Amino acid sequence: MIAVVGASGNTGRATVKELWALGEDPLCVVRNAEKAREVLGADAKIAVAEVTDRPALEKALRGMQRVFVVTGHNPQSGEQQLNILEAAKAVGAKFFVKVSGGQAMVGADAESPVGRGHHMVEEAMRKSGLGWVILRPGLFMQNTFAQAALIKNEGKMALPFASDLPLAFIDTRDAGALGAHVVYEAEKYAGQTIAYSGLRSTYGDFAKVFSEVLGKPITYVSVTPEQAAAALKARGLPDWLIGHQLAIAKIAAAGGFSTENAQPIRDIVGREPISTKQFVEDHKAMFR
Repeated sequence: MIAVVGASGNTGRATVKELWALGEDPLCVVRNAEKAREVLGADAKIAVAEVTDRPALEKALRGMQRVFVVTGHNPQSGEQQLNILEAAKAVGAKFFVKVSGGQAMVGADAESPVGRGHHMVEEAMRKSGLGWVILRPGLFMQNTFAQAALIKNEGKMALPFASDLPLAFIDTRDAGALGAHVVYEAEKYAGQTIAYSGLRSTYGDFAKVFSEVLGKPITYVSVTPEQAAAALKARGLPDWLIGHQLAIAKIAAAGGFSTENAQPIRDIVGREPISTKQFVEDHKAMFR
């Protein structure tokens, strides 16, 4: 039996849907059953448990042999995922698969608390006695959802990345599909760290794709970290999340997200990764 913790998020729901396609009926461990039903459908097998509630997690995970974890960013995400790991061990699970961050952002001294949390959990996984797999996706195309209002209203994207900076984007649907195949065949991948992405592009080229698909000019504007921080603050984002996003931009500028790793999508999922054009086509209603 497979459990997906964080099943209602973008990557989690893609993982669940791919597992269904593989003939599995995973347990979807979520915080909000109503939201989970909305995004996964009425037939999804759902258990409700807060990631801070060890007894509830143990109850939800009882009987599960493989646990896939992809929870949201927050300053306590490391402690929360350690809680999930300990619950998995307590109920006798055999494998633990985690969606982590890119190698350049993960470390004991990482600038972002999210990167430090990923490192803490990865180290605990290696010492847990469970079979483990660490997944390192590229930059999610779905991050552009935050630009939807700007694209709609002003015909532009504004981010703290150079327009010609090479970046390895990935659609969360590809990230979830790969994760599903890995947890489905966990024995095959146990002990591996797998980095994967779509085809390398740039934000300048991404804006051109938006222009083509939406049928109107979309201009890409490279802003300074200070300008980005001010814009994020105006949107009401907390300081830790602003700091995290600026840390990602800083790492990217140094080439930390420039390596294309599309082959694992081809080898493990068995198809080409979703292109930026396909991504915009599939979500164009959001940006119009």
